[in-house]
Amino acid sequence: MNLRQQIQRDINLISENDLMQSQLFAFLQSLKVNLRAPGNIEQVLSHAGTIDNCSAAEVMQIINAEFGKITH
Repeated sequence: MNLRQQIQRDINLISENDLMQSQLFAFLQSLKVNLRAPGNIEQVLSHAGTIDNCSAAEVMQIINAEFGKITH
């Protein structure tokens, strides 16, 4: 029996049992909590130095006005 067949068999068993469904749901929720969102630091830093200081100040002013304070 391959992995896909084993998963399908387990899903069939779980679909017949309310308690197992609740336990599986709780387990899946706990997995999602522990997952970290992929970072984008490298992608953001790849744009460093691509705009002049005046434009950067303007972008910071707009973001600050729309979303709150930016700290340096």
